[in-house]
Amino acid sequence: MLQFGTLRACIKVDGVILTPYGIETIVEESKVTCWIPSEVGKNFSVVWQDTCDFRVYYESGTVTIDGSPSGGQILGPLRSGEPLSYANCTCELRHLRTSGSSGRPFTFSNLQLTDDDVYLKSAPARLGEIELTVWPVAPISLAPWAPIQSGNNQIVHERAKKAYSHCVGFGNEVALPYVRTLTTRPISAKPFATFVFRYRPLDRLIADGIAPPLRRADKRTVPDDFEDSDGEPGDEAMRELQALKEHVKRLERKLVQSRRSSSKRVKAEACDETIDLTI
Repeated sequence: MLQFGTLRACIKVDGVILTPYGIETIVEESKVTCWIPSEVGKNFSVVWQDTCDFRVYYESGTVTIDGSPSGGQILGPLRSGEPLSYANCTCELRHLRTSGSSGRPFTFSNLQLTDDDVYLKSAPARLGEIELTVWPVAPISLAPWAPIQSGNNQIVHERAKKAYSHCVGFGNEVALPYVRTLTTRPISAKPFATFVFRYRPLDRLIADGIAPPLRRADKRTVPDDFEDSDGEPGDEAMRELQALKEHVKRLERKLVQSRRSSSKRVKAEACDETIDLTI
């Protein structure tokens, strides 16, 4: 999970936060960058929160994937006296909208490679990046949904395979709740924060020294500490802790039993000893 001020952001796969590696914060640019592991065929979502409990403005989170605009969401201000909750401080973008009532899920995909020299310089400068930029904005008006022009399954020259192997594609179209577009204008000269997730296969991150080598018990993801309706954060850790406590109790009982058994043997040996009192 990345954080800048009261803003937090992550990439989720199967509802779990992907482990970020090599986190860097550039304070003067209000930017945080990291590397995340990508796996072909996995759908993902871009999640962000503002945990400020006195938010009085709208915030626009815009997502750019592989250098192409890919949508965004608006987080509204808190009402007077409204307590902070997961619902009123969190946005999650899972799809590229294809209409006001449909979209295609974000999916990690293989790059399409070609030996055609026409594509020698075709790789976008921001290929392999998911960028989230959060701006303070003022609403202007509601308008009918408007389409977004976005790239899909990039075609690059095979020489680029050394630098890239994955891109972001889009799954089959699905029905979504109808939305309209809220037109806004920025009320600041620069964004509150920019989060950049550079994705590569985990094996590549390990080979490049960005991610540590996997051990047998290692997992590719970290527990979801974004509190939501599925449960309180730390539930899994509490279960593991309870299991460890029970294991320790079992070992303690075995130790006590072992000591009692040893003590009985010593007493038995002492009783069996014959003392010769003959003069």
